[in-house]
Amino acid sequence: MKKRRSYDQFCSVARALDVVSERWTLLIVRNLMLGPRRYSDLMTELPGITTNLLAARLRAMEAEGLIARVEKQTGSPARYELTPLGAALEPVVIELGRWGANFMDQPRRADTTNVGWGLLALKRRYRGGVRAVVEFRLGERRFELAFEEAHLQVKEREAVRPQLVVAGPLEAFQAWLFKGVDGLALQRDGKLSVDGDPAVWRAVQRAFRPNDWQSARPAAEPRRERAR
Repeated sequence: MKKRRSYDQFCSVARALDVVSERWTLLIVRNLMLGPRRYSDLMTELPGITTNLLAARLRAMEAEGLIARVEKQTGSPARYELTPLGAALEPVVIELGRWGANFMDQPRRADTTNVGWGLLALKRRYRGGVRAVVEFRLGERRFELAFEEAHLQVKEREAVRPQLVVAGPLEAFQAWLFKGVDGLALQRDGKLSVDGDPAVWRAVQRAFRPNDWQSARPAAEPRRERAR
């Protein structure tokens, strides 16, 4: 394998960038935060990456101990998953997303969107204080949200014994989670289906801070000129 360039600095920031600053590396980590992915899944979810480049990135990340290649059954496609070292990058990805929210306006014409990425953004908006397992059903996709006292886990899979199941079209979830539309109103209008513990549903309503994307923030008040 071709040796990657190094900053050649005895500094933990430089060492970290030696490992993760290659293009696509942190985006692969972001996608694997949702759970294991096959090679074909990553190719689909990362439009713009070439098959040779993806293969090279996965080999490098495996060599650095960030990911593991797992074959559950002989003959079935292998899946890539984060190792404990790779999973430890979650706070880095979350904080990078928090900073990047300053540049999030409306999607550009060429932008790829993925609701999974949006649900990961809920991790930084979680207020804490909820203990529950909730399943979101968006069309054919299933997401498990495991609320802990100070942490939210988001995985793309069916939840095991969820206390609450919220189902509906993508547009309804976008309105509720990212545009500030009241979830109870969407439920009353039949746009969201809610099944489970009403107390958990009320807690989930209060669980997230307002969307921090630039486009979701209130406009700054115009500066008043001082009287002369």
